[in-house]
Amino acid sequence: MSDEVINKSSATALLAGALLGAGIALLFAPHSGRQTRRKIRRFAETAGDKAQSAQRELQRSLEHIIEDTEEKLQAGVASGMEWSENKLAELQKTLETAKKFIGEQIERIQSS
Repeated sequence: MSDEVINKSSATALLAGALLGAGIALLFAPHSGRQTRRKIRRFAETAGDKAQSAQRELQRSLEHIIEDTEEKLQAGVASGMEWSENKLAELQKTLETAKKFIGEQIERIQSS
């Protein structure tokens, strides 16, 4: 069975259990229906506020992770560019040295 099916089944079972529990709680509630509904509403509002707070915190955390990742990527790119430029400069010096050496060897052969 795939994880998606298991997750859907778990979520469905959780929701069904929550609804069943809420129904039983209403049947055996020591308060009147009005008071119980008020308490349920307050509980739902509190839960909603906590969920929104958690969502905002998650959003801030993700923004920090993205900022840190961007900074590290920019530093890595800058470091890679510097390394590439240094290697290119070394290669150019090596090619110039080789060109000079080859030129000297050609002159030596021609003068022989």
